[in-house]
Amino acid sequence: MSVIYGKVNTIDDISRINCIIRDEMLNVSTKEQLTDLKKRSDYLCTLTYSPFWKKKFGNEIEKVRERALEENRVTVKEANLVAAYKGFDVHYDPWGKKNHEIDEALKEIPGHVVEEFSHSLIELELGTHTLDDLRRMFCELRKAALLCEDEKCLTKIKRLTDLMSVLPHLESFAGHFNDEELQQIDLLIRKERQRSLELFNMIAGVNKWDVHYDEEDLSDRAEETVKQIMEEEAKADTYIPTEAKYKEPAKVLWLVYYHPGRKREYAKRIYLPGNYENLQIEGPGFFSNRFGNAVYGFRLTYFIPVKPTVIHIRGKEIRLPERKMRRSKIVPVPKYATDIRITEEKPESAMAIA
Repeated sequence: MSVIYGKVNTIDDISRINCIIRDEMLNVSTKEQLTDLKKRSDYLCTLTYSPFWKKKFGNEIEKVRERALEENRVTVKEANLVAAYKGFDVHYDPWGKKNHEIDEALKEIPGHVVEEFSHSLIELELGTHTLDDLRRMFCELRKAALLCEDEKCLTKIKRLTDLMSVLPHLESFAGHFNDEELQQIDLLIRKERQRSLELFNMIAGVNKWDVHYDEEDLSDRAEETVKQIMEEEAKADTYIPTEAKYKEPAKVLWLVYYHPGRKREYAKRIYLPGNYENLQIEGPGFFSNRFGNAVYGFRLTYFIPVKPTVIHIRGKEIRLPERKMRRSKIVPVPKYATDIRITEEKPESAMAIA
């Protein structure tokens, strides 16, 4: 076990290893692979009764065992989810005897995670957190998602995942890192978000919830995303599309496409400044975003008028006349999408937006 996942020296290592196991479960192709991963989580529970671990953790062994049992229940929940999603004829039970206290405590986790993340994000924006810290936070979000009992809870967790995903694009966060560090952070976050959305859609699919979460590029509206999600949580989770990013009234276009696997049409909003000019649309195809990452979708290029500006630099005043600035944004589209189009008219499928 230590060779595969590293040593267990703290209680948090139990959570770290179970998170890795759960992430690996998303990629299995056979029932045997899934069973092997489930047994690895079981083994951590067994070790809490071993003489070596009792000696190693001393008075803390009960806390280690409690964490192992808690994480095992979440891991087994994902194992059964994956089995149902991939059509494996198998059902797993958690390690050991039934534990009502742990089961009840697990039900509280989604609410605690939402509250903690919603109130700690200001600190996060201003802190210099490591890649390990960010990885741990995504693990907590996926764990909470597995314990959601309805679509509303899952969408809350998805919003927080969006919030985490825009961190590299917030000046208050990005200013603490050099370009190389920021690229590493952005790469990790993209991988974690992709993994999270895969799990969220798997949860929704198995539970037959009428929601599907698309992967979209939030980099060009990071500040708007933060403001929007904070407002949503403050207003009892009511979804209110925000146009606060633009000083002029915003223009809304619609990206519409057909999902052949789910046999239904989806639509998503595209916000542009209301005073944009000369809109050009390219795609679908691969385009590079500001971090140099290839994104499949459409590239929208347009110009916006900018009012005269005065800039002060070291006591000097620089006056910039009215001008037009070129802007572009990439709108991601799933590779499997067909019948793709961009329209000004709100489609009937707009109600399916997540």
